[in-house]
Amino acid sequence: MPWVSSPPSLTPCARPAGPRQHKYQGLLCVLREVDCSLCQASRLATHGSHFVMILTVSLSAVAKLSRSNRLPEWPPSLTEEREVALLHEAIDWALSNGLVLRPAAVDNEVSSTTVIHAPFSLFPTPFPKTLYEQAISVQGSYSALYCAIASNADFLEKVIGGAVSKVDEFQGKLYEIWQQVRADGQEQTVTLGIFRSDYLMHAPTSDAALPLEIKQVEFNTISSSFGALSSKVTSLHQHLLHSGYYPSSAAIDASALPRNDALSAISKGIASAHQYYQQQQSTKAAVVLFVVQDPERNAFDQRAIEWLLQEMSVSVRRLTLAQVRQQCSLTDDKRLLLREPISAGPREISVVYYRAGYGPADYTLAEHWFTRLLLERSRAVKCPSVALQLAGAKKIQQVLTEPGMLERFESEHLDQRQIADLRRTFIALYSLEEGTEGDQNEQLARDQPSRFVLKPQREGGGNNVYREKIPPFLDELNKRDRPGQPKGREGYILMELILPPTEQKNIMVRTGEGKGLLGDTVSELGIYGISLFDSKPGSKQADMISSEVGGHLLRTKGRQDDEGGVAVGFSVIDSPFLV
Repeated sequence: MPWVSSPPSLTPCARPAGPRQHKYQGLLCVLREVDCSLCQASRLATHGSHFVMILTVSLSAVAKLSRSNRLPEWPPSLTEEREVALLHEAIDWALSNGLVLRPAAVDNEVSSTTVIHAPFSLFPTPFPKTLYEQAISVQGSYSALYCAIASNADFLEKVIGGAVSKVDEFQGKLYEIWQQVRADGQEQTVTLGIFRSDYLMHAPTSDAALPLEIKQVEFNTISSSFGALSSKVTSLHQHLLHSGYYPSSAAIDASALPRNDALSAISKGIASAHQYYQQQQSTKAAVVLFVVQDPERNAFDQRAIEWLLQEMSVSVRRLTLAQVRQQCSLTDDKRLLLREPISAGPREISVVYYRAGYGPADYTLAEHWFTRLLLERSRAVKCPSVALQLAGAKKIQQVLTEPGMLERFESEHLDQRQIADLRRTFIALYSLEEGTEGDQNEQLARDQPSRFVLKPQREGGGNNVYREKIPPFLDELNKRDRPGQPKGREGYILMELILPPTEQKNIMVRTGEGKGLLGDTVSELGIYGISLFDSKPGSKQADMISSEVGGHLLRTKGRQDDEGGVAVGFSVIDSPFLV
C-alpha cells in the first residue's frame, strides 16, 4: 500500500543500536533487521512536491506496529439499551443454532433434557494477523513432528519409559498397554491424529514498542474439543456483524473475521479414516465409534460432528468405556465388533474416536483399562492410538526444546526451515529429572516461583500449579519420595509463564449471570491439524497418508484466572478479529 503525501520534516533516527523509532503520521517505526526508509536519508525519494513511501509488505508493516496500534481499544462502548438488545440476539442465536452445553451437575446429576448456551464472547477479540498466520503456517510442521514422535518407539521408550511412567500411574498404565500391544503384534499401524496446538500472545517486556510474539502453551493429541462450537461462535459473530447489531464504532471489516473450518475439517478427517479402513479391510458396513464420558456436558460439540458424518454416509455410535466393555468384542483376526439392540447383527467398527480416556477420572475401574487394551489391540483406526496419546505428554514437549532434539525428526515432512519456525514458538521449559540439572531447576522454581507454572502429564485443565504455590507443592512431593525410587517431581515439567499483553478486554457471556461481564482478558489461540499416517513396524518415521490444517479455537478468560478450560468454567469461546 503506497503512501503519497507532502514530505514531512524528517530527522533520521539517532538510535543505531536496538530498534529505531520515530512517528510518521501516527505510525510508529520499530524495525530491527530491516532498514527503515524514513531513517536513512539515502532511501528517501522526492518527486516534485510529493514524497512517496512504499510499504513493501503490508503484513510486515502490521507486524512492526506497536502493541497499542495492533490491539485497539476494545470492546466498543455500548449503551445499556443496545447491550440488552445485543445480548438477547446473541443468546437466541446460540440456542437456535446448537451453541449449547448441558448444564452443570446438580446433586451429581447432569440433566439429559435441558441445555444452556455455551459461554461466549459478545465481540470477537482483536488478534494480530501476522501472529494468527504464523500459528496457521507452523501447524503442518507440528502435525508432522508429532506423527513422527508417535512412530518412533525408541524415542517414546527413552522419554516416557523412564521416570515418567514410574512416578505417574496414569502414564504408566498407558505405557504398559503400548508395550503389550507392540509385543503381541500391532494389527493396525494407521492412526488418525486430530491435533490442536494452543498459543498465547507473549509480551516479555513492558516496552510497548517491541512486537508481540506467540508462544506454545501445549500440543493436544487426544480429545481436541470445541471444533464444532468454535465454528459456531465464528458464525455468531458474523451474524451479529452482518445483521447490524454491532455499533458502527466497532469498525469490524467482515474480511477480518477469518473462516473457521474446524467442524468440517474434523468431520472430513474422521470420514477419511473410515474410508481408508473400509478399503484396507474390504468391508462396507462399518461404523465409527465415539468413546464418550458419562455424563457428558459437551455432547453437542460431538453431535455436530456426528450429524456432519451422517451427511457423508458415515454412521456413528456413542459408547462409554463401560458400554464398550459390554457391547464390543474382537474376532480372531482382531476386527472390532459392536453388538447393539438396534441392529440385527454385529457391526464392524472402522474408527475409534476418543472424546474420553484422556485422564485418570475416565478409568475408575480396572475393567476400563482392559477395555482400552481391547480397543488398542483391534484393527480399527484409533484417534488417537496409545502411542500418539503418549506423544502428547508434557514431558515430550519439554524434551523437544532441548538443543538438537528437533533435528532428530528432520525428514521430507520437516526440513530445517520448518524446524526453525517451530523453535520460534517455544517458551522456556525445564526438566525436573533426578540429577544436577533437575536440582538446579527445582531451586530456580523455589527462588523465583512467580516466573513459573508446574505442569503434570495431564489433559483437561485444572491440574497445573502456579507461582507461589509451587514451593509448598514441591515440599509435599519431596516428602513422599522414597530411597531408590524416582522422585515425584520427575512427573512434572517447569514452564516459564507466558506473559500476555495487558490491554485486552471483552464482554464475556455466561448463563445465569444476567448480563455480559466486561473485564480484562487473555485469549488463547488453538489451531487444529488433522493427519492420517502409518507407523510401519521398525520405522522411525511416519508415512503421511493425508494432512491438513483445519480451523481454529479462540478461548478468552479473565486475566485473574490461571486455568483456561471452557468445560471447567474458566473460559468463554471466542473468535479472532484480525488486526
